[in-house]
Amino acid sequence: MIRRTIFLIFYIITFQVCYAQNAELNKRETIEGILKVLQDRYVFPEVADSMQNFVMRNLHWGKYDAISEGEEFALQLTKDLQSVSKDLHLKVQYSIEKTGDNEDSDKENSKETWMNQILTENNYGIKSKKILEGNIGYLEIPMFGPLDRCADTIISAIQYVIDTDALILDLRSCRGSLDENTIPFMCSYFFKESTHFFNIYSRETDFTKQFWTYAWIPGKRYTDKPIFVLTSSRTFSGGEELAYDLKYADRAVVVGEVTRGGANPTNLERINPYFTVSVPYMRSVNPITQTNWEGTGVQPDIPAKSNIALYTAQMAALKALFEKSSDENYRTKLTQAIKATEANKPMFRQIEFKLKGFENAKEVFISGTFNSWSRTSSPMKKSGKHWVATVETEPGKVGYKFLVDGRWITDPENPKTYTENGYENSLLVVE
Repeated sequence: MIRRTIFLIFYIITFQVCYAQNAELNKRETIEGILKVLQDRYVFPEVADSMQNFVMRNLHWGKYDAISEGEEFALQLTKDLQSVSKDLHLKVQYSIEKTGDNEDSDKENSKETWMNQILTENNYGIKSKKILEGNIGYLEIPMFGPLDRCADTIISAIQYVIDTDALILDLRSCRGSLDENTIPFMCSYFFKESTHFFNIYSRETDFTKQFWTYAWIPGKRYTDKPIFVLTSSRTFSGGEELAYDLKYADRAVVVGEVTRGGANPTNLERINPYFTVSVPYMRSVNPITQTNWEGTGVQPDIPAKSNIALYTAQMAALKALFEKSSDENYRTKLTQAIKATEANKPMFRQIEFKLKGFENAKEVFISGTFNSWSRTSSPMKKSGKHWVATVETEPGKVGYKFLVDGRWITDPENPKTYTENGYENSLLVVE
């Protein structure tokens, strides 16, 4: 038994050393593979040239020599590529599970399992629907799933709020879209006629594909009523698409924070058995502005912190309805709704978060439900052997994580966790 244990320990150590040596030997090969894909497919060829020059210069200077872990190597390459491109869709990813003969079937099974999980957890794209004070409709949209699997949920949600006087679309936690057709389908309910909504340009084909809202959709349309879109610094990709295009079509008022700024659709490319890269190979183009939100984010019409954005939008909606109406009975109801909404204005608690250790970290952020999981809006300051930050949060269950030099970690001092969308988060209950 002792000999077997010693052999096992020797085997593990030998494997780790061999892997480290193998990773070292294949760094150049991995980099060259990534850069080759970017040269061939990245939507902006001149930026691909700049990224190649920068990364190859880093390789020559030995910037990657001391990195022995695949995950660390992928993270550093992502940082370097994004520092040049400013493209948050561009990411290098590492997986320790080497692919084998059954790669295709295993990948399809894994993708289907992931898809089922994320659709179920997010209720097929409409996480919650409500009728707020003053007959204001509310839809929480965390993502846009495949249209063939989410259309029924979208139709049901729109018909649920169809008789409201104004509508709030909550995109504060929206991470993107898995189908280019889903956003035009949903937005078809907000226009009387088929409307040119956005374009997608492909570098490879040098072709621009137009996307229009649908001329026919099941159920009633939601037209001639005000729409407010909530955003946060986490709102990304497809969420930004909807906010940007509705804004410039003069169909919605954007309330909240400047979004993350990612407008280039991606495709996942495998470089070798361990590394993949998400390559932005197309770009969104708005037919009105002839540009997009890449690198700048969607600018809100009414700036507000994400944790107060819903209240801000609801008050704006009620006041807009009041100003537009000449019906005294209706205005009286709106006045009552405004007072009731003001009375229920969110109340916040000041909560201090501490992270022990990580003295050598360059930057640390606290992210959670209190800031719509923003990566950068709540920086932590170093205080002795701790990193400290104070945030505002409503009472109740609070999910959170630390972001240490680009790496997500749960709270080492808090054993309470929960899982959402495949990610484990720390859990805190605020009284």
